[in-house]
Amino acid sequence: MTDARQDPAGRSGPRTRLPGRSSVMGRLFRAAILLYLAAAALITGALITETYLSARSDLERELTFHQRALERTLAGPLWSLDLEEVRKIATATADLPEIVGIRVTDHNQAGEFARAGELPDGDLTEGADAAAPGRGIAVSFPVEYSHAVGSTRVGHVTLYSSELVILERLRWHIALLVLAALLKTAILWFILDRVSRAILIRPLHSLVEATRRTGFDKLEPVTFDPATAKAAAGTEIESLRLAFNDMIGQLRRSRDALSALNADLESRVGERTRELEARTSEASAATARVEQSRRQVAAALEEAERAARAKSEFLALVSHELRTPLNSVLGFSELIQRQVDTKQDALNPAHIASYADAIHESGTQLLTLVNDILDLSRIEAGRMEVAPEWIDTTATTRTVVEMMRDPATKQRLSLECLLGPDAPMLKVDPRRYRQMLMNLLSNALKYTEAGGSIRIDGQRRADGWFEVVVADTGVGMPASDIAIALEPFGRTGDPTTRKLAGAGLGLPLVARMMQLHGGRLAIESAVNAGTSVMLRFPPHCVRDD
Repeated sequence: MTDARQDPAGRSGPRTRLPGRSSVMGRLFRAAILLYLAAAALITGALITETYLSARSDLERELTFHQRALERTLAGPLWSLDLEEVRKIATATADLPEIVGIRVTDHNQAGEFARAGELPDGDLTEGADAAAPGRGIAVSFPVEYSHAVGSTRVGHVTLYSSELVILERLRWHIALLVLAALLKTAILWFILDRVSRAILIRPLHSLVEATRRTGFDKLEPVTFDPATAKAAAGTEIESLRLAFNDMIGQLRRSRDALSALNADLESRVGERTRELEARTSEASAATARVEQSRRQVAAALEEAERAARAKSEFLALVSHELRTPLNSVLGFSELIQRQVDTKQDALNPAHIASYADAIHESGTQLLTLVNDILDLSRIEAGRMEVAPEWIDTTATTRTVVEMMRDPATKQRLSLECLLGPDAPMLKVDPRRYRQMLMNLLSNALKYTEAGGSIRIDGQRRADGWFEVVVADTGVGMPASDIAIALEPFGRTGDPTTRKLAGAGLGLPLVARMMQLHGGRLAIESAVNAGTSVMLRFPPHCVRDD
């Protein structure tokens, strides 16, 4: 890129602007990074493949260990045809984390005695196909019963495992491999960038600036700073600097020879030249100031536009939720004000009380919305902290249920808590736990029609996690909308015209609070089939007294 500038003698010429990175170094930089990325991708892929195959072999060995145990355990029940015991053993085996299914048949595999877990559509067999990546794993073996005269084959067992078991075991390992590759790429990027600037860009910049000054009759040799001189020592850049300085020396000698001939002319135009130089300097400074001001104004305008867009989006999402209760507060307070201003003798206390209830309800709705927005902002900023302590799960849950009993009764809904005294204690922040249940129950009340039911239950999972379930018989939602519902202000349809109130903050708040406790939020829902929301707490937060 060039621009026209005038030299002190009034001549105009092109001026080269040096980019942030020279084109030569930029090409070398991009080529090195692309080659390294390709090598890193190949190596990381090879490591992940080797780790996957090793984990698959380990899983096959574990299935072989279970084979030995099942051969001894099932021999007796199969010999005596105790099918109930066979089913119990099969069910217990299917509960193991590395086994997804089990099938027990007779000795010639013609009849099936028991099955448990998830079995594939087609039976897998041992061998190369069964062990191929991308397919499940199956171990099939006969069961023989040893007696006094030898042994008799009494049945056949097939154990099934899944690729998901391997992936679950390897997810952190694979993540670490990918993270290491990305970190090495970032370090290489940083080193190449620093080296390119030290070895090539700064020396070239100095040479270009000196060349530009030469065009304005400023014959100055190029001198590198100590760091740049050390980096350029012994390279072509240093040779180029020396050649340029030699050229400057020759130009100086030529200029001195011409200066004697032009002395008289210079004396007559000297004053004019100095005036032009001063004006040129002033114009350059003014141009620089104008350009800097233009950039500052452009940056300020862009920032203002971003702020305006963010404000418009936020107002579009919450304006309806704020306007509705505010209209209610203003309307009912205006009714009370009119009755007082007209000095009606027979003020109806029932009407005044209903107006006050409506104003209180609308104010509570506004306070809840503002609190939800503030809580979400604190969580997103990483400034919300929880203070976990051991609580009585049943008692705390029933307290929240009783608080919501009256609204449920007014809507003709059945609300019950099925948690019993045997429910384990949970280590959670009591205030946040109650807030999460209040949000979930409020959603259930909002989307359940009259005559429906809402229940809270709890159950211990096989993996040691404990989940509190809030289930309703409401309108539900399609599975594709669950992800939208978990986003802040995530409501389907136009927020200014929807029939049901709410800013879409309840579920996102509950999901983020569960993350602060180390737990997870899960949702199961279908249209016109109700919704079940599960609060899942990890084993270290669960205690049986």
